[in-house]
Amino acid sequence: MARRKDSEGWEDSEGWKRYVRDFRKNGLPKIMNSAVTLSIISSDGKDFDTKQATELGAILLLGKPLLLVAMPGAMIPPGLARAADTIVFDWTPSDEESQERLQRAIQEMVRNV
Repeated sequence: MARRKDSEGWEDSEGWKRYVRDFRKNGLPKIMNSAVTLSIISSDGKDFDTKQATELGAILLLGKPLLLVAMPGAMIPPGLARAADTIVFDWTPSDEESQERLQRAIQEMVRNV
């Protein structure tokens, strides 16, 4: 893939280097030590969350079981949906039934690890 001129050198920027160091120190060990992983999808896909993308990429590359939790109105891209082991749709944190569905999904995933 060809680079755009305005993106030249971004990987050498101090902000990117800090982000990578922080992810390797704090995020990656948590993912590696987890039996199952959970990612909450809350947007309609218009905003790009770099941290979530990095986490999901690591989860997939490490072959960790993935539970996606989609809030009402959230859009899960088809490729991500195919990669997920389980998806809980229309999850609302304050709704008791949503909490029960999430708890059942987590318990099922843990049993299958």
